[in-house]
Amino acid sequence: MSKGKKAQKEVHGFSNPILTYIVINLAVNSAIFYFVVDVFPFVNDNPAKKYAWPFYFYQLMWILFGISLKKYLSFRERTIGTVVIQCIKTDFFALLFGIGLLILFADFNYSIGFLLALSGSFLVSELMLISLFYSFGEAQLVEAMVVPSETISTPINEYAEHPLNAETVSTLEKLIHEAGGPRLLEFLRISIHPFVSSTLFVNTTSRFNIEKVNVNRYTSIVNLKVTNEIREINTFFAAVNDKLPIGGVFISCFETKSQRKKRILGSHPYLSNYVLYGIDYIFRRIMPKLNLTREFYFWITNGTNRVLSKAEVLGRLYYSGFEVIGQRKIHGLSYVVARKIKAPIRTEIANYSSIIKLRRFGKNGKIIKVYKLRTMHPYSEYLQDYIYKHHNLHKSGKFKTDIRITTVGRFLRRNWLDELPMIVNFLKREMKLVGVRPLSEQYFRLYSPELQQQRIRHRPGLLPPYYADMPTDLEEIQASERRYLDACEKQGTFITDVRYFFKIMYHIVFHRAHSR
Repeated sequence: MSKGKKAQKEVHGFSNPILTYIVINLAVNSAIFYFVVDVFPFVNDNPAKKYAWPFYFYQLMWILFGISLKKYLSFRERTIGTVVIQCIKTDFFALLFGIGLLILFADFNYSIGFLLALSGSFLVSELMLISLFYSFGEAQLVEAMVVPSETISTPINEYAEHPLNAETVSTLEKLIHEAGGPRLLEFLRISIHPFVSSTLFVNTTSRFNIEKVNVNRYTSIVNLKVTNEIREINTFFAAVNDKLPIGGVFISCFETKSQRKKRILGSHPYLSNYVLYGIDYIFRRIMPKLNLTREFYFWITNGTNRVLSKAEVLGRLYYSGFEVIGQRKIHGLSYVVARKIKAPIRTEIANYSSIIKLRRFGKNGKIIKVYKLRTMHPYSEYLQDYIYKHHNLHKSGKFKTDIRITTVGRFLRRNWLDELPMIVNFLKREMKLVGVRPLSEQYFRLYSPELQQQRIRHRPGLLPPYYADMPTDLEEIQASERRYLDACEKQGTFITDVRYFFKIMYHIVFHRAHSR
């Protein structure tokens, strides 16, 4: 692009702010104005009438400051940090302007406290909307993945295995006892041959200490350092994978979020322990997940001492080419035995986004991206095989005990709150209010060919016929959907949807039907 065209594009971008953004600002701020007027303590009887025209003039200047400070340019061309700074600047200069007006028109007795409350509310609401926008923009595509193993021939271990001398065994036993006591030693004896030359013990958070090891020199690697302290967990696990032969064993330990909670609450006096746990929860679990605080959190902590769920650690192991073959809790830590089955996946995925996208079948068989709030721990998508092997299926087709679902996720699912982002799909006309669920390819293939064809002739919906009939198994679910679709084709979609809507609402309100 020539310099002239580039300059023209920059001028064009600056002089054409996003009108939709401005309209949303005006609408939200107007709603906030009338809300604050309603709750703010005033001396006069009709504050809304007194403050209405000054408010709209203030809004006009607020918008002009936003345009001059480039706040209303495209979000996609700016980082969230840049947008937040521009919003803060806009609010600051608008606030100074408002205070100047109050001083200039002091005879009208306008409240500076009201101005501060209003300006603060504007900023908080805008930051929340920006965070929501970037959450949708960062929404990753998450599937229940079964990644095929790469073709790797089983290497020959060229190093002879022999028992270690008594002095080395004594040193190792002492280190193991310090780390986890006799229970850890017993666990290691059951899982591997700990005191032979083909087993390597390390106590490190650095992958460089692993990369120094010769490939296939060891058939077992044991890391006594907790995984929570490792900055780049996937890279570390991948380095271990690279050094082991197929079938090689990796033993590691980590502290789960529940073990962390028990440790904090049990190691401090009553009441102060809950205060410390509350601070830890906000700093270690909430801040890393919010767009506005994520970068700050990793800058402060360098990603160490992080809170990890069991599902996340196991998911990372599967992502890194291992399968889990053994576990045990010892002295407040979880030890896991993983066997190498393939090479690690080398493409890193941002797994912490609060909003995710799911591939689903839409009308005419078109694949649509359905938005949902994340209800599973990060990397849970790699645990489908593990969950299937270790947990029983409910008659509805879901797992009875699913460690992948978070505590908040269970609440969100039970009350359909995880499906709120589907409103975007509704507004895009990819979904309607009442209709069959948009299914993943995995579940779609379980349906009969006739029902598959009938399903894709209709748009999926937010409220499925499931809640009108409350079926108990896959066969009954298919029968329920077939009745709904037959009614749509015989009696008309609109009439059928209205009838099903009221039936669904009745079951939700009076029978407390909820999502699984």
